[in-house]
Amino acid sequence: MLKRDGRVLWWRWRRNPLKRRSDTAEVWMGVAATAILLLATPAVGVVTAGVAERSALDQARGLHRVTAHLVEDAPPPLSRFSLAATDSRVRATVRWTTSGGSSRSDTAFVAAGSKAGSPTTVWLDDVGRIQPAPATPTQARTEGALLGAASAAGTGVLVVGVWWAARLRLDKRRGVQWDRAWAEFDARQGRRHA
Repeated sequence: MLKRDGRVLWWRWRRNPLKRRSDTAEVWMGVAATAILLLATPAVGVVTAGVAERSALDQARGLHRVTAHLVEDAPPPLSRFSLAATDSRVRATVRWTTSGGSSRSDTAFVAAGSKAGSPTTVWLDDVGRIQPAPATPTQARTEGALLGAASAAGTGVLVVGVWWAARLRLDKRRGVQWDRAWAEFDARQGRRHA
């Protein structure tokens, strides 16, 4: 019998007259939770990362780049004390020529402080509306990795949470069984002494 610090190791796996079905169920739930954590959690993370990366790259489909020119001077950069000061892009009106030769204008994000007539790149959809710039392959990979890690962590938390809730339920059930067993024992002892 393996012992450490006065405790018998692996007792739930051995034959034991004191072992209950709930003890065996708890062991198998632990095995299942460990298997899911080791196998399913990484798989969920990898699949989510791949889907998120492909989704970010697919947003570029149907978009085409056009060189537009500022119609007016772009506003200067925001105050250096502003939280948004790290982003040096502001909205300004731009004009571009369509493939049919007509001129169109709309507002787009441009470099702060740009002068009227300065060229800038805008992304248009199939209808000709300005869209945000699509993610670069590096940005798509980073986004996929972050979402994959978050989904793997979420799956791990979910698995551990379900396992923990099941253990609490088994503990409650064992407590009720112990109370019943003690009540029976007390009833028998009372009959013997009477």
